[in-house]
Amino acid sequence: MLGRTYKQIINNNNRLFTQHCRFSTVGSAQTTGNKVSFKISNKAAAEKPKTKTINVNSVKVLPIDAKLSSTSSFNAKIVPETKIFKGEILLEGIKNDGTSLRWYKHVGYTFDAENNGYLPLLDNRPMKTVNRKLFIVPTKEIAMAIATEWMVQGKYIMPHRLPLTTVAATCIDMNPESRQKCIDELIGHLATDQVCNRDSDETQLKKLQNEAFDDLLHWSSDYYGKPFYLSFDLDLSRHPPSLLKTIREHLESMNNWQLLCMQTLTTSTKSFLISLNLYYNRVRLDKLYKIVALEEEFQSETWGKIPFGHDLAEMETLNEIAPALFVLRSIDPLPLPNKPKN
Repeated sequence: MLGRTYKQIINNNNRLFTQHCRFSTVGSAQTTGNKVSFKISNKAAAEKPKTKTINVNSVKVLPIDAKLSSTSSFNAKIVPETKIFKGEILLEGIKNDGTSLRWYKHVGYTFDAENNGYLPLLDNRPMKTVNRKLFIVPTKEIAMAIATEWMVQGKYIMPHRLPLTTVAATCIDMNPESRQKCIDELIGHLATDQVCNRDSDETQLKKLQNEAFDDLLHWSSDYYGKPFYLSFDLDLSRHPPSLLKTIREHLESMNNWQLLCMQTLTTSTKSFLISLNLYYNRVRLDKLYKIVALEEEFQSETWGKIPFGHDLAEMETLNEIAPALFVLRSIDPLPLPNKPKN
């Protein structure tokens, strides 16, 4: 069942990153200086919402009362931590059905100078991925957000409430074979990318497509230095081989974190070009779903909407793209493509 959503806003180098995480609580977040305040409301109307403040410059989060679940308010103190206990925690031991009991009390993160990265910590122990790789992330913002995901877990660990952890673990475990498969999938998306498709007749739908997609298409063509070809109705877009080669080289120049996050965005939005424009802030998040589901929204205006169905679909789309977009905007910028010479 789709969980409710809260927003976590983190200020990093004068940039705002919005993270929509799937939790069983409803809440909001505000930033003041170097502190992030989360306001979490209980579902029961009788309980009043309380506020928890986290210092983003901290390294360690002290224990949370194990009796409190993620649907309840809780308090946490922040103190520096430098000691790391031996013995890593294997994520493969967590069951997907949400029946794994929460065994840890302390949640935090620290910087690992040897590997030049940040380690999220559970009971002062680092984690390891399913492939037994050290769970190390490139920035403090990602480490802090992952630590927050683990901190708000209740009596049981719910994997679907660990979206950033899932994205990070997949990035860390990516190997050359999965990397090549990821690139091939992104190239394959271009043949059916809705930004490059139009209705063949002069209809209201085609007018809406031109209004929504023309600007995205022209910017994407300038970005890669070659025009994308349009297709109509059910035809595939047959883009120039030189353009596809430029895009492939661009994808190959990305690191694993950038590549996997772009694939996640493309899978959720069903468009590589929309994902690229979204990354460069050329598509507003509050307007994203209307662009992604343009034809569906057009049909619903004619035939009516399924009660709550469209709202749930929009929320699901935002929940899917938020972790990947958060990671992308917390790491190094995407490399620029090498445009072909005229």
